[in-house]
Amino acid sequence: MSENQTETEQLYNGMKPKEATEDQTDALLEIEREIESYQSKIAKLDERLAGFKAESIAESKRKAMRELHYNDEQIERYLEHVEGETDEEIKQSVFNLMLEIPPAINYVDPNPMSGRSYRPKHKDPTELGKKVFERIKDKLRWRW
Repeated sequence: MSENQTETEQLYNGMKPKEATEDQTDALLEIEREIESYQSKIAKLDERLAGFKAESIAESKRKAMRELHYNDEQIERYLEHVEGETDEEIKQSVFNLMLEIPPAINYVDPNPMSGRSYRPKHKDPTELGKKVFERIKDKLRWRW
C-alpha cells in the first residue's frame, strides 16, 4: 500500500478479493454447480408443495359443501365460487353461497306421522267391513 492512500482507500483495497488460484477457481465452480442443482430441487419441491396445498384446500371446500348438503354435481360446479384458505373462511364462504344457491336436499322427513303416507291402506272395502263386523258382532244386541 502506498503512503498517498487514505485510510478508507486502504481498507477498501484490503476488502477486494485477491486473485484466486486455479484450484480455488475449480472449487468455486463446483460449489456454484451444487448450489444451482439444489436451487432446482428446491423449485421442484416448492411446486409439489403448492400442488398439495391447493388439493388440500379444495378437499376442505368439498367437505364444507357436503356438510351443508350439496350433492356431488353441485360441489364440482360451485367449488370455484368458494373462497378462503382456512377452515373458518371456507365455512363462511360456503354459508354465503348457500344463501345465494340453495343445496339440493334429497331426503325426506323421517317422521312416521308425516302426512298421508302414514295412513293405512286397505285393499278391499268389503274386507274391511267383514273385519269390523267380526270384531263387534258379540257386542251387538240383536232385536228382531
